[in-house]
Amino acid sequence: MTSLNFKPRVPVFDANLRVGDLRDEPAPYRNRDELLAELDRHGVERALIYHAQAENISPIDGNNYLEAWLGDDGRTYPQWMVMPTADSLSQIQSLHAEGRVDCVRLFDTGQRDLPFRPWAYNTLLSWLSESRIPVWIPLLDADADDLVTTLQAYPDLVSVLVGAHYVHALWVRPVLTALPNAHLELSRYEPICEIEALRDEFGAERLVYGSWYSRYAMGPMLFYLHHTNLSDAELASVCAGNLEHILQGGTQ
Repeated sequence: MTSLNFKPRVPVFDANLRVGDLRDEPAPYRNRDELLAELDRHGVERALIYHAQAENISPIDGNNYLEAWLGDDGRTYPQWMVMPTADSLSQIQSLHAEGRVDCVRLFDTGQRDLPFRPWAYNTLLSWLSESRIPVWIPLLDADADDLVTTLQAYPDLVSVLVGAHYVHALWVRPVLTALPNAHLELSRYEPICEIEALRDEFGAERLVYGSWYSRYAMGPMLFYLHHTNLSDAELASVCAGNLEHILQGGTQ
């Protein structure tokens, strides 16, 4: 009988992990030590983390709460949330001046009152591009036309498109073609054989492993990646190497 135990055979750096409680849903772990135990259970060495309150209530407050989840052991890396307002950008710029910003995550680009368009996001996206700070963009409520139109206006800006689902399958390829500095985070990208197909068309360097724990379970996508026909070198890139390159300000 095949063992039910699984450990990754390459280093793993989770590109998408949420910490802290939502307004109406407590996290399954109460502190950083419990989070590290969960990482250990799945064989994940490092994680890029953002705070639930930043996406659920306030980016500024959530970023402040994130501090308690960071440490000096090199296992958790901050992902600061930002929205295109003066006070939110000021917070990120202050953190950047301290050398603490390797990436940011956009707050609710599906916001009903503020379309994701250059006229609304220009100050923020121009600064991110000039500062070579990559940006994570959740796709749950994103408009594909707004996404492409806006990011094409900042061709040097590196982006990671988060949480693509099988309902996005028809536009993943056109978006990756139109945005050569965009990467696809894989926490929900479950169409059968699609990871291999995207590897063949765009290269493994455009794909990034993330779990989006605790929104989703940490292990399934990591397990699935280990059962594709990715070579060990490609698997290592998808599970850690590509994220390391992106956080260093890398472009295609």
